[in-house]
Amino acid sequence: MKNSNLPMKRGLSGRPTYWVAVLLALACLHSARAEESWQVWLDQSASKDLTEKSTVRAAQSFRYDCDEGRLATYYLEAGYARHLQSWLDGGFGYRQQYDKRDGHWIEENRPFVELTPRWKTRLATLSDRNRLEYRIRDGQEDIWRYRNKLTLQWNAWAALGLKPYVAAEAFVDESAKLKERNRTRFTIGLRTDPDRFLLRRVRSRWTEALAMDYYVTVQRTKKDDRWADECIAGLQLGVHF
Repeated sequence: MKNSNLPMKRGLSGRPTYWVAVLLALACLHSARAEESWQVWLDQSASKDLTEKSTVRAAQSFRYDCDEGRLATYYLEAGYARHLQSWLDGGFGYRQQYDKRDGHWIEENRPFVELTPRWKTRLATLSDRNRLEYRIRDGQEDIWRYRNKLTLQWNAWAALGLKPYVAAEAFVDESAKLKERNRTRFTIGLRTDPDRFLLRRVRSRWTEALAMDYYVTVQRTKKDDRWADECIAGLQLGVHF
């Protein structure tokens, strides 16, 4: 169904902080001077261990279109993950997403399953997330989509709470007959543990649960046999209980 007003949902954290406003302002200022399309993604997540091998997680994301000067996408997601082997994780979840098109919010629901093999050494970790999701789309045909995300993380600075990484993700919709990719993302990012780095002088149980992820992504989407590029500046705040 179409709705001109996005449903109001309670966030996972409190007021926006100074650096969030700076990130949004700088990205939008750059988009006004460049030909590329720019977005700012502000993500929040919370997770909790059920056992030593299983975890539940909730997440939400606000995605701002700097060219349009408005919120373009909002989603809320919940999932379950289990450590199956020393090198393998599995899980499932559900996402409810709203995209703004022609002044209306379009709803999409996505149940998904995923399997992630992982190889870790002292210096680096390589993970290969495979996700299959069923896209229940408002006003369009429901389709399957496969997503494959390969991430290489540098571990040499983990003792300082710094984990730089690069990632590449490919999307294949059922409508493409599983013959070619119709979206790709290439990301450079930095994960931090504030309890070891940014907030090392703060004595609080919350600092032990916090983690940050700063990233820049180039997204390419194929439509009508043409590729369109988008540049994304992203920030994720994670809390683990």
